[in-house]
Amino acid sequence: MKRIVWGLCLLGASAPTTAAFFQQTEKEAAAKAESPVKVTVQGAGESLAENLKAFMPSLRNLQCDSPAERVGRFIESAEEKMLEGAEAMGYYAARVHITPVQQANCLALNVAVQPGEPVKVTQVDVQVTGEGVDLPAFREIAAKPPYQPGEVLVHQPYEDFKTSLSRTANNLGFFDAQYLAREIRVNPDTRQAQVQVHFDTGKRYRIGQVTVAQDILDQKRLKRYIRLREGDTFDVEVILKQQRILEGSSFYSDVQVNSRFRDAKDGKVPVEITAERRKRYSYTGKLGYGTDTGVRVEAGMDIHWVNSKGHKIAAKGKAGVREQSAEMTYKVPLWEPEHEYTSASIGWRKSDNDDIKSNAFKLGVDYNRRNDSGWQQTVFINYLDETTQVVGEEATESRLTLLGARAKKTQSDDPLFPRDGWLLAAEVQGAHKSLLSDQSVLQGKVQGKYLRTLSNQGKLIVQGSAGSTLTNDLDEMPKSLRFFAGGQNSVRGYDFESIGETNDDDEVVGGKHSLTASLEYEHPLVDKWSAAAFVDAGDAFDQPADAALKVGVGVGVRWKSPLGPVRADIAVPTDDARDPHFYFSLGPDL
Repeated sequence: MKRIVWGLCLLGASAPTTAAFFQQTEKEAAAKAESPVKVTVQGAGESLAENLKAFMPSLRNLQCDSPAERVGRFIESAEEKMLEGAEAMGYYAARVHITPVQQANCLALNVAVQPGEPVKVTQVDVQVTGEGVDLPAFREIAAKPPYQPGEVLVHQPYEDFKTSLSRTANNLGFFDAQYLAREIRVNPDTRQAQVQVHFDTGKRYRIGQVTVAQDILDQKRLKRYIRLREGDTFDVEVILKQQRILEGSSFYSDVQVNSRFRDAKDGKVPVEITAERRKRYSYTGKLGYGTDTGVRVEAGMDIHWVNSKGHKIAAKGKAGVREQSAEMTYKVPLWEPEHEYTSASIGWRKSDNDDIKSNAFKLGVDYNRRNDSGWQQTVFINYLDETTQVVGEEATESRLTLLGARAKKTQSDDPLFPRDGWLLAAEVQGAHKSLLSDQSVLQGKVQGKYLRTLSNQGKLIVQGSAGSTLTNDLDEMPKSLRFFAGGQNSVRGYDFESIGETNDDDEVVGGKHSLTASLEYEHPLVDKWSAAAFVDAGDAFDQPADAALKVGVGVGVRWKSPLGPVRADIAVPTDDARDPHFYFSLGPDL
């Protein structure tokens, strides 16, 4: 029996594999493309033909008028390399013959292939030993060997399997890991192969001394941002998470976390963290237009750190046709600052939707945290002083101290262009006359959205919201606590906040309760464009018995811009199809 221990040479630095096709350098690919010589392969399947071409020497030295001697040397070398490419695909008995021909006044190479029967794997022996043998990562790899008995011996799964073992060992700190055996034994006569991979993880290294170079936070606050602890087991994911935490703090323009495993002593790897401060102040400005809001100008300023404790200030203002506002927030990071903080805010907001106006001043304090499941949770106390005026009526003033809580979670497969995902948010708040308030009120809101891409690549979007308020008199409620429907983010086909209870003069004054729902379907057209059709329904009402859902229908187009999805819609109310409304928006679906 002729026995070839292919694995011993396959592991060498110069050993070719099917990866050669996918790992050509740009220079090599460009050189082949520059040659006018065409290559055709006959007698081989698509994957084998592509791999044979990948193993060919570069065509850069061949031209239409290359001398016969040069062409002959190239063919001799190419046939040898292409046989290696055939073996990498499991065809050890393949024959390759290259014939030069004249085609369209230029040299062309016709490759005739007789692949023969492929070699198939009859035995796979995979063993993982060492300190890491019981870790889930290694167990998962070992449970999925590169081949099953009877499969064709394509070399790439073998290389991928070894790469996965080596990468996992490095990521988990098994820097002394080694292969005790790694070979493929091939018998070309019987077209059979045995694969053997024995991998010893060795011992696992641990985190050594952690040093941090930065000049913003004091040591007490800095420790709250550091998750690496001396003595912990080494894990690249933990190191990357540490980098993300510091980058997400908004204090630094660049963060480098370097593990110096070459300097490891007694099984401990020292870690150096270098964080360069960003500019302390940043400013934003925006000129925009919204169907509901009209032309608006927005400006903002952020102070990314006020002191060595990492406190922050954010200020923003907006001036538009329907609304003007200003707000400043003072934010204090807490014990786990990447997802826990408290803040105090002061703000002013003036709004006018033609039928009802308001002028509100608000002070607030809140506590925010994100739990391990990804829910953003907030408890808050807001003091609200708001003047509300319905056109033609006397203004009413409300002073409320509102205590409340909210929770929200968004889950999607892509932050900018999600194909599947959902959003769920809920809030409850209330005030009582005995607690610095001139009336008692209890209000709850819930919102949900679901997105799903279908088998035909069409996208289905379902969303809805509901709100309810317990209070004695709607007329005494401030506008910011009243419910309205209508507009781009509510019921398209109707003007902004045009749906709700009306007074004797037919002015829309809002409602104690609200209910909205929407169903939308997007169908892909060409490239980054798609068409949409939708139906929206909703109402804001005082008593449940008074609810009468208004329905709007429409169509639109969607474009995947570099900044996110752009939407342009036209919608009409079902009770007056002669009243079209146009909408334009930019932003992700979730």
